[in-house]
Amino acid sequence: MATIKDVADHAQVSRATVSRVLNNTGQVTESTRERVNAAIKALDYRPNPVAQSLASNTSNIIGLMVSSFRGGFFGDLMAQVQQVVDAAGKTMIVTQGKHSAECERAALEHLMNMRCDGLLLHLRYLSDEELIKMADKMPPFVLLDRYIEELADRCVTFDHIAASEQAVQELIDQGHSHIACLAGKLFKDNAHQRFQGYVNKLSEKNIPLDMELVTEGDYDRDSGYRGMKQILSTGKTVTAVYVCSEEMAVGCMDALRELDIKVPDDISLISYDSVDLCTFLTPHVSALHFPITEMASVAGNLLMNQMRIDGFSKPARQRFEGELRIRKSVKPPL
Repeated sequence: MATIKDVADHAQVSRATVSRVLNNTGQVTESTRERVNAAIKALDYRPNPVAQSLASNTSNIIGLMVSSFRGGFFGDLMAQVQQVVDAAGKTMIVTQGKHSAECERAALEHLMNMRCDGLLLHLRYLSDEELIKMADKMPPFVLLDRYIEELADRCVTFDHIAASEQAVQELIDQGHSHIACLAGKLFKDNAHQRFQGYVNKLSEKNIPLDMELVTEGDYDRDSGYRGMKQILSTGKTVTAVYVCSEEMAVGCMDALRELDIKVPDDISLISYDSVDLCTFLTPHVSALHFPITEMASVAGNLLMNQMRIDGFSKPARQRFEGELRIRKSVKPPL
């Protein structure tokens, strides 16, 4: 395998000159640059990224942490960040925070040990206080779908409360007052915000909150199925259900179909949705669109701007709002 010394000897220049050509730094005449590049091609020389990292004190690596590798949501998120990273000429490594503060802490420590130049973090369990305390010790970073006032310039956020209020308002406008909610784990900030929007709108319309019509799930198909079955087992009147994730909506539909309950004739349904999964259900489900692809792109661009990468300006906005997409799953109650 050719070394930088071999390239230097072949091109009849110093190793420092080869390094300047490789890193595009310093003054090199065009004829010398052409000679070095010809030597690199002739010898099939491949730079050692570890050595380059040590020499430049940069790794050219962007670390991305997501909560999980499962589901279309995280697939779209990772694909969009990868596009931004590629455009910046960087390499991306991805790790998952799984489902605890301990795992998120370990994953973050791993990314920092890898000497990542920048971090894009989709965190759910580490506390605001811990992140604030760690901020000065970390490379440039951006928090995706997380707002911490002290780190506001590093946050790309979504108004979950207003989005949920919009979805529940649509059900109320259609005449529903017996509205169930399949929520996420309420100790998680964003899940609690989605639930809070539901509570706010019921309160505003003087509709009593009945916690027997509320279940907490893991944003997956199984918890949507179990949650809907649990609510129906109470025997209470339910004419509509607000589901806080698209995969839970799939499980909810499974449960209703199993019990021969028709949507929207018997029960109306509105869901959160980020990857248009609700358009694959029958009937197509009205959904509150969560623009994770756009948010991931903005977060990636914001990170590159913080890292002072040429060609990346600060995004015009870092806060997003929901868009209610009306389809075929809602109608007035009988």
